Amino acid sequence: MTDAAVATRPSIGTALGRLPLVGVFARLVGPAALTAAGMIGAGAVATRLLAGAWFGFDLLWVALYVVPMVVFTLDSASRVGVLSGGRGMFEMIRGDIGAWLAWFVFVPTVLVNVIVNMSQMSAMVEGAYGMFGRLPPANATEGAGLIAVTVVLTAVTLSAAVFGGYKRIERVMTGLLVVILVCFIVVAIKGLLDWRTWPALAAGLVPQIPADIPVVGGTRTRSGLTQVMGIAGQALPPSVFLAYGYLAANAGQTAANIRASFRKTIQNLGVIWGLFSVVVIVAGTTALHNVYTGSGPSYLGVSHFSQIESIPVAGQVLGPAFPGALGFLAPRFFSAGLVAAAFTTLISVSLTMTYFCLDMARLDWHFTRSNRRFQFVFAAWIAIPALIAPFWQLPSLLKAILAMVGNLLLAPVAVLVILYFVNRPRLGEHRAGTGRNVVLVVTALFALALLVNALVGFFR
Repeated sequence: MTDAAVATRPSIGTALGRLPLVGVFARLVGPAALTAAGMIGAGAVATRLLAGAWFGFDLLWVALYVVPMVVFTLDSASRVGVLSGGRGMFEMIRGDIGAWLAWFVFVPTVLVNVIVNMSQMSAMVEGAYGMFGRLPPANATEGAGLIAVTVVLTAVTLSAAVFGGYKRIERVMTGLLVVILVCFIVVAIKGLLDWRTWPALAAGLVPQIPADIPVVGGTRTRSGLTQVMGIAGQALPPSVFLAYGYLAANAGQTAANIRASFRKTIQNLGVIWGLFSVVVIVAGTTALHNVYTGSGPSYLGVSHFSQIESIPVAGQVLGPAFPGALGFLAPRFFSAGLVAAAFTTLISVSLTMTYFCLDMARLDWHFTRSNRRFQFVFAAWIAIPALIAPFWQLPSLLKAILAMVGNLLLAPVAVLVILYFVNRPRLGEHRAGTGRNVVLVVTALFALALLVNALVGFFR
């Protein structure tokens, strides 16, 4: 086959891009928006879906109220990055505030994001098994198949991210994520057609931390506070905020792009990601919490919503989006979507941490073809957490929640760093105004309050 023939043959990504809404979403959130891709990952799905499955609408308020916090914090980080004079964020922290703070932020960020990447690979592996209606072995010692699947998925991810081909795969993944989002919307709409769901939904807009619920047939409990922290930690990721300077430098953005960037942030995160956050909780409530009551259906040994923690079982949430005869496809389709979501987050986090590591080492952190050191560190951030993931014995969705909780540990510091830099005189007319500063302070206090509450509960 000639090169011309290859070039003109439509790809799967191109075909998906022609579908209604898929092309629109790809332009808003798709290949160019690594941040949005990372925000709509396995952690986002796990925290919100299980919040709905376990606690109904009780935690809807968290998913909704953090949206403006995310929009203004992320846009402020973008302003700082664009007007940084080509400096990376850790160089700015080290030079303008102090090396002590740079290391204080860097070390726990490394540890948290190792866990994040492990959780993403675990989600990819469990999703791969789920596409065939199966559960993976509990750990690597129980089956060589788990290690083999992990190695294959790691190799595919490395090949796509480091050695080329990522854009093509990302287009396919973006299209698949959009279709999954549409399915969640269909499920949510079907659930909301029942008028009895509306009073509970309205009550879910009132801030509250629900009581812990025991797992039926087990000794564990589902913690309402942990779930709140998981949602907030996923929504306020310190690594994303601190990475904007590097992304802006590589993208060549200037002050002229700032206002357009704010509009883009509202589109990407205020509308698309905000809609995603809400409909996943609504779908989890109406299709899982209200269905798996202990006296209804059972799937893979799960009959009560408190027992839900695996991807194949959680995938039943898409059941209402498929006609009766096609209902068996719901968990398989959901599993494929989780693979896509975890893939994009794994790439995004690895890219971010490569920037951080090289900047802290005072090395060239620009992502170019000639920067071999960048490619090596990038590959290491993908491969090392991925290959040790099978030895971490915990269901992948719970790993994702734990990783998001870890994010919250540094969120107050990251927001305060952004608040400091966005008020520096060198930003000129783009310095934060009163309204923006109020939102940033509220965001920092919100994250800090959750963190303090969790620490108090832990040491009691």
